[in-house]
Amino acid sequence: MKKTRLFFQFVGIGVFAISLTIASCTKEGPMGAAGADGTDGVDGTNGTDGTTSCLACHNTTTQTTITAQYESSTHGGSQNFYPGSPLTVDYAGGRYNCAKCHSHEGFIETQLTGMDTTAAAIPLPTNITCNTCHSTHDSFDFETDGQDYALSTSIPVALLIDKNSELDFGNNSNLCANCHQPRTGPTVADVDGNFAVTSSRYGPHHSPQATMVAGIAGYETLTGSYPAAGTATHATAGACVLCHMADKDNVATHDWVPTIESCQECHTSLTTFDHNGFQTKIQGLLDDLKAELTTAGLLDTDGSIVLATYPAEQAGALYNYKTVLEDQSLGVHNPGYTEALLVESIAIFD
Repeated sequence: MKKTRLFFQFVGIGVFAISLTIASCTKEGPMGAAGADGTDGVDGTNGTDGTTSCLACHNTTTQTTITAQYESSTHGGSQNFYPGSPLTVDYAGGRYNCAKCHSHEGFIETQLTGMDTTAAAIPLPTNITCNTCHSTHDSFDFETDGQDYALSTSIPVALLIDKNSELDFGNNSNLCANCHQPRTGPTVADVDGNFAVTSSRYGPHHSPQATMVAGIAGYETLTGSYPAAGTATHATAGACVLCHMADKDNVATHDWVPTIESCQECHTSLTTFDHNGFQTKIQGLLDDLKAELTTAGLLDTDGSIVLATYPAEQAGALYNYKTVLEDQSLGVHNPGYTEALLVESIAIFD
């Protein structure tokens, strides 16, 4: 270590530094030798790509297939079944009391509010689409939670015709039941035992399939015999999704058209939807009931409803005719209940 002293000379009131030397180290100890490099460890096993589970469904091939199926369906466009007619979303999607099932915005709003109608008319409604029925996944653990299809809802559904009753198929079919149920309930007699049919659309409205599967919401005569509610096979073994969303083209079908193959999962010997001629039988009963309704004046010769006041049971028979007609399965959804409704309705006119 070299040191330098600092000297000052005082001259009057002035102070002058004569010399300045900074103490500093001039010598360091020797540096140790570097150690040898260690042996490299073994590489770990690569983990699964984080997107693998997502890509099982969210890939171009699957999207293209589902989109094509959807666009061929009634949900994709009512013109697929009613050529030349306006799209349902265009004339009903914006109406506050129709939007719940006829527009994307209406369905989402009513799911959030729990109401049957939207708060107001929707000025620019859009069609039912992917994001109407699908929202976000509850989990991404698809190995143990393989049924997480990111549905907008799958909870039990309160009936539009009776808020004290609900449908619960115990699976994803609950989503379908939100709209595939009656909007108008069965006939209720007035104090004189009559019922006034005031609308040319009298009946359950379109697509009452969920209540038909459950075996409820038809007009049941006091003396009639009907199967117990909820006992039909299709109500307890998959309801909507098992038949209407079975795999087609390697995806869960989104045209919702069932196939014989989907039915053969349970009915192994089935070769036609008209199993043992049952659909033919139901069509015959429908024709018989239509003839009775026409003779009694509830339907005109074109099959249109005649507005008037009728005995309640006759109006109930008309309600059942419209219910089975709008169900569109010719009894497949619930064979026992469908046949009972038609047989008992025909008996009213005997």
